[in-house]
Order: sequence, then structure tokens, then C-alpha cells
Amino acid sequence: MKKLYLFFHRITCCVCVLSFWSLEEFCFAGNEDDGVIIDKTKEKNQNLPNVSPTEIFNKLSNRKDPSLSTQNIPTSIAPETVVLGREPSLLLPWENSKVDLDSREIWSDKIAASDAPAGLMGTAHMHRKYQPMIGFWWMYMNMGPDYYQGSDAMNLNGLEAIRFAGKPVAMGDVSMFMEQYMPMLMLGLTDNLTFMAMFPIWNKQMDMVGLPMGGFMSGGMHGVGGMHTGSGGFPLQPMPLGSRMSMKAVGLGDVNFQWIYKLLDFHRHRLQINFGFSAPTGSIDETMSDMAGHRVFPYDMQLGLGVPAFIGAVTYLGQSEARDWGWGVQGYTTVPLGRNSQGYAWGNSFFGNGWIAYNFTDWISINVSGVGSYQGGIHGANPVNELSIRTAPFIAMPDIVATWTGGEWAGAALGMNMRMPGFAREGFQKVAISPESALQGNFLTAQIVKPVYQSWNGVQYGMNWMATLSWQWWY
Repeated sequence: MKKLYLFFHRITCCVCVLSFWSLEEFCFAGNEDDGVIIDKTKEKNQNLPNVSPTEIFNKLSNRKDPSLSTQNIPTSIAPETVVLGREPSLLLPWENSKVDLDSREIWSDKIAASDAPAGLMGTAHMHRKYQPMIGFWWMYMNMGPDYYQGSDAMNLNGLEAIRFAGKPVAMGDVSMFMEQYMPMLMLGLTDNLTFMAMFPIWNKQMDMVGLPMGGFMSGGMHGVGGMHTGSGGFPLQPMPLGSRMSMKAVGLGDVNFQWIYKLLDFHRHRLQINFGFSAPTGSIDETMSDMAGHRVFPYDMQLGLGVPAFIGAVTYLGQSEARDWGWGVQGYTTVPLGRNSQGYAWGNSFFGNGWIAYNFTDWISINVSGVGSYQGGIHGANPVNELSIRTAPFIAMPDIVATWTGGEWAGAALGMNMRMPGFAREGFQKVAISPESALQGNFLTAQIVKPVYQSWNGVQYGMNWMATLSWQWWY
């Protein structure tokens, strides 16, 4: 019995050894046709415990298409989505960017060349989520020294020969300027949507000189105390020929509110749109005496449109790979909604700007621009102006003729943008971060524009040059 037990014990041990050897062959000797052959040599297998899972993953990745490498993929601000930044992807306004805004693949808002020219009044840039900005713009437009009939320039001597409805012009401009002071507030609601509010304050002034008024200065008129009067006793020439008078209009213009929505942000290109409206807060009651007893309303001296208006814009921005060059194009339009309380409506306006900028340093850039503007003429007319034109033997000034409004011009511009050192390197992405210095976050921009072509409806005082300066503080 003892011998029989020993026999079965030996048989059982042999079976166990054979089973273990068979199991090892089954588990580790793969099918060569499957391409999964593991070398069982001791020298190679002893290195496996020293290889990290990341290194194994990278080695496996390198056996595939190199374009699918996981290296240098920017992380997403929105944790639910990762976008490489090379293909266009529609961005929703209420969400944060689907891309890392600090990635080299994305258009950068941290270099001076990314700032649009000063003349765009801040309408071409955006802010990151919860990033506020306060700013102040100053714009000065100098008019003259010539009048234009269409695209033909003329001086005051030429204006003396102009007739409207057979009547001469009594006064002409010798100087005129329009000055605008504009505080601005901006806030990034998300990385893809920015809110902007603008509060323009106008200062408009013009100096006029009395003109001979052709044959209307003789025959049937007589002088009284150095003034010429008509049969109704109204003064026809309240100032001696060649003397001057002036008009001034100062006050709040039409406040406007805009939202800037980033549609696309990919491979150092950006596409965004503006939409908003202006409120009729500017006065349309600026008047002056017309030498015939009427209080006329020069259309170009009013401070607002008198009605709400729709505002829209489309902006494209781009940068070179080295980020030393930046460029952009913007089209901006204002569409008044109906006629105002004075019985007239300005036509639609359009402003276009294309520019290219170069970085001298991280915080200073220059830009050159091509600029164009179109202003639609007035529909309807102020009834007091029309009464003056019908009843007086002259036209008080070209500025009261409704059909002599609107036109177009094109010009060239040169500008400079400066970011104070500090912001261009670091930037502010959260309100909780404090500036490193008092200068950090301050921007200065400047631009000067000179028209090279202008054409106006009827007879109008031309444009000479325009300058814009701005200060902004981004937190």
C-alpha cells in the first residue's frame, strides 16, 4: 500500500510540472501571425520593470503617424474640450475658449502688434474672461481749407459763384474742427464675448466769413447802419463783408453699447463680429441765426442722430509665426432707425480699415493703414432750414442744405502702439492678480490720417487731417 501511494505521488508531481510548463508556453508564446511576439530571454525581460508606463506609451505612439504625436498639444481652458488650434472651430459666445489662449498656435493678445490702430476706437480687440478695461480716446478732425463740389476742390472765391435754386451762398467756412472725447468701459464676459460701452463728448466749432452774395447785394436793397436789409426788415448782411462769425456745439453725443463675439480662433488667425446699438442721447437742436430771422440747424453741427441706430462690424486679425508682424481688416457700419423729431434721417455710414503692424519690441509697434469712409446723405429735411431756403433771397450757408450732405473719402494713416513693460510679458488673466507695478497694464496708442481722395454730395467743406490718441488700462 505504501508503494502504491508513492507511485501516485510521483505521477501527480510530474503532471503539475508539465502543467506549469504548458501554461507558461500558452501565456507568453504568442502567435507570430498576430505580430505579438514577446522575447523571453532573461537579458531583455529583466529591463521591463525599469520602464515607466509613459515611456512605453511614447514608444508605442512613435510607431504610428508622427502627426498624431501627443507632444506640444495645448491644453484647453474649457476642460471638456481640447482643440489643437490649427483647424477652424466655431466658438460659442457664452463659453470660454476651446483653445489655450497662450498657445503658440493661437493669435496672441500679449504683443504690441496685436493692438489695432487707434482710429478704430477699441472696436477691434477683446478681453479674456472677467478682464476689465477702462480707456479714454481723443479724436480731432480738422476740416478745410477747401470746399468740394463732388471731388473738385474750390476756395471761397469759387464758393461765391455757387448757386442753389438760383440763390447765392451768404456765408462760407474759413475753419472748422470736430473734437471728440470718449471714455470707454470694456469687460470680458467670457473668453469669447466682450462687452463695451462708449460715451462720446463732442466739441464742434466753425468760423464763417460773409460773402458778396453776387447780384443780390444790389438793386432793391438799402443800407441801414452798415447792414443791408430786405423789404421785410430782416438783416441780409448782419456783418460787414469779410468779417467773421462763429458757431460752437458742445455736449454728449450718442452713447453706444456693443458686444464683440469671437467666431474663430485658429493658427494665429482670428475672426470676430461686433453687434450693438447707439442711444439718441446727443442733441439735434443746435441752431444759429441765418440773417433772415430764422434759427437754422446746420446738419454737421448736431451732436447726435436723433434716433437709435444699429451698429455692426466684422474684424479679421492675423499674426506671423514669429509674432513680429500683425495685420487686420475691419468693416464697421452704423444704420439709423427712422427719422428723428426734426423730420430727417441720416443715411447709413460705413468705415473700412486695413492695416499691418510691426513689433520693434514686445511693447512698441508701428502700423500703417488704408482707410475709407462712406456717409449716406440725409433723407428729408429740417423744416426751419427748408423755410429759410425758400423765403430768403440767399442760402445762409451750405451746411443747411439737406441734399448737400453725405459723401466719401479715402486716406492713408500712420500709427504707433505702446504697452508699458510688464503686461506684454505676463498679462492679467484673473481679477485676483495684482499688477507688478503702477505702469503694468497701461496702453498708449496714436494715429494720424491724411485723406488722399474725397468726394462730397453737392458743395461741402472738405476734410484736411484727423488724429487719434488713446490711453487704456487693462487689469
